[in-house]
Order: sequence, then structure tokens, then C-alpha cells
Amino acid sequence: MKKTLSAIDQAVLIRAIEQSPASIVITDTEGIIQYVNPKFESITGYSFTEAIGQNPRILKSGHQPEEFYQNMWGTILRGEVWDGIFHNKQKNGSYFWEHCIIAPVTDEHGNVTHFVAIKEDITEKKEQEEALRKSEEELRKRNDIISKDLEYAKRVQQSIINTPIPEYPGIKIVTYYSPYDFVGGDFYTIKKINQDLAVFMADITGHGVPAALFSSVLKYATENLWNNEIIQPDEFIHQLNEKLFPILGGYYFTALYGLITPLLDGGFQLTYTRSGHPYPIVLSGDAIAMLDSSGIPLGIEKNLKLLVKNIELKKGDRLFLYTDGLIEIDVNNQKDLRFDILTKEIIATKQIALDDAVQKIIEVVTSQNKTLDDDIAVIALEIC
Repeated sequence: MKKTLSAIDQAVLIRAIEQSPASIVITDTEGIIQYVNPKFESITGYSFTEAIGQNPRILKSGHQPEEFYQNMWGTILRGEVWDGIFHNKQKNGSYFWEHCIIAPVTDEHGNVTHFVAIKEDITEKKEQEEALRKSEEELRKRNDIISKDLEYAKRVQQSIINTPIPEYPGIKIVTYYSPYDFVGGDFYTIKKINQDLAVFMADITGHGVPAALFSSVLKYATENLWNNEIIQPDEFIHQLNEKLFPILGGYYFTALYGLITPLLDGGFQLTYTRSGHPYPIVLSGDAIAMLDSSGIPLGIEKNLKLLVKNIELKKGDRLFLYTDGLIEIDVNNQKDLRFDILTKEIIATKQIALDDAVQKIIEVVTSQNKTLDDDIAVIALEIC
């Protein structure tokens, strides 16, 4: 049984349409406008009188292809509901967006007699989406630029660190460097100065570009000191700290400096000082020695108190210098410096070639970690 509306129901229905927050348009089957509600007038700028008898194409912006409208008409003429978005134009020429649902109205015989369109102004939403799209596009472009800059910075830093290792009679040298990020804060450099071999290693606080930029400064500063024949450990570290202290600005770095000098009996003497850096380790036969010396990291105080020590290296001895990223191991969800794991592996690899030993040590020690979150640098030397 078909439901009929009472006079009161009809009045309520008319008020609901008139007061609807959605724009409502009713056309005949030819698309001629028969009715528009007040919301239509406020959105489009066309009055009721101006709209009646017109075709909804008066709102066309020209921004949507004819195929779009053909699809819409094909859908509703088949008696189906069409759901889509119009990019329309107001009477004053301004553009706006509408989400629209168009449904056919049929008579008691099922014949389509009219179409009713219920439309919501989504201009603000579309503008927000467009602003977000542009923002994301701009962010993507900036990320691309940053990625390219980081890649370039990585190549520059690698060129600074991976300078050719000097040939030094009687000593085999193996190095390893792995930044946590694109670029890192670990730094080392090795230089043959007359008959001596100078080795410097540093670990700068932090990661990424700031730390990497400072490694460039370190490269310049160390070369400058060596070129001025400042090679003794205490004098070298003192002057390095003095030169860099004004520009560190809250940064600091641990440092290890060693000077290897040949002895008359064919061995070598290592003279070294350590400023907050992890202990150098010497493997001599089956014995392990962790080389201690005092000194706070550079950049904390202008006047450093350093302790310089000596140790003799003989044939077969291996010397390992490294940054703390190698020995920071996960223990009870916290990082702890595990020298014991490192020394155990150094002993375990004493019979294999130094190159292979370094790779094996790094592989085994770092496997103790759930995550690697620091740079790693290693210098290994073997007296041949």
C-alpha cells in the first residue's frame, strides 16, 4: 500500500527541503530546472527566479570533460543513482566543488518523470586536500634534495676518511668504517711522518650532518698540525683541543693519538695518549693488554691534563683501535660497553689473517646487538 502525505507532512517536507543544509535541485527529464532550494541560491549566486527554466549547465566550469557528463546522464537515464563530484562555477565566476547525488523520480508506473540532485559544497575540503597535496609534493622535493645532499656529504666524508692507507715497512694496517646514518661522527686518519707512523682516531658526539661536518674540520686540523711538525702525542692533543675549543659550541669528542716509532732491534714503540676514548687493545701471543691512560674528551675544558704512555710492540703483535659503537652492547634493554666480548673475539681470531680477523670480530661483536645505533670505526695494525 502506497503511503500518502497528510497536509502537515507535506508542510514539514517543504520546510525540510527549504531549510536543508544541502543544495537541492529538481529537473525534468530534459534537465530543465524546476526547483532549487535557498541553499542552492546561496552557494551558486543564482536566485530561484534566475535558475528556474535553466539547464544545470549554467554551472559548468569547463574543467571536466564531456565524457564525465555523458557518463552522468547515461547513469540517471537508466534509472540508476549517480554519485560524483562537480567542479562548477558560480554566477560571479568563482569556482567551487560539489559532491552530488542525483536520483531519478518515478511515477506510479515506474516511469522517470524528474531528477533530484542533492549537493554538498566541498570546496573547503578540496582546497585542504590540494594544500596537503602541494605540501606533500614540496616535502617530497625537499626530501629528494636532502637525500642528494646527504649522499654527496657521504661521498665527501668517505673521501676524507678513506684516504689511501700509507705503506709502512714492518706493519700491516687494516681499517673499517661504517656510519650509523648516511654520514657519521667517527673519524680516523693515519700518516707516515719521516720514520714514524702517526695514528689519530676520534668519536664526535651525535650523528648525522653536524658530526660529519666536524670530521672535515678534524681532517684539516690534524693535517695542519702534522705539517707544522707537531707529532708528539701530548703536544698534538693539547694544540688540537686549543684550536677547536672555540668552535665546538657544546660538542665534544673522544680522541686517541698514537705515534709508532721503529726501534733498533726491529720492533716498534707505541707512544700514546687517550682522551676519553675506549682503551686500545694489544694482542701479544695469548696475552691481551688494554692500554690505559687518563684524559677527558676534547672540547670540555680548554686546559687538558694528559697522561702519555709507551709500550713496545714486537713481531706478531696486533694493535686494535676502535670507537665505542663497536662495543656498545644491548644488556637488559640498555647499552653497556662490553670489552670482554671484544677481547674474547680478538683472541679467537689470532690465527687468521688480519683482514679476515677484523671482519670476523666486527661480525661477531655487533651480532650481540638487537639494533645498531652508532657509528663504528676500527684500525687494526699487525707487526710483521
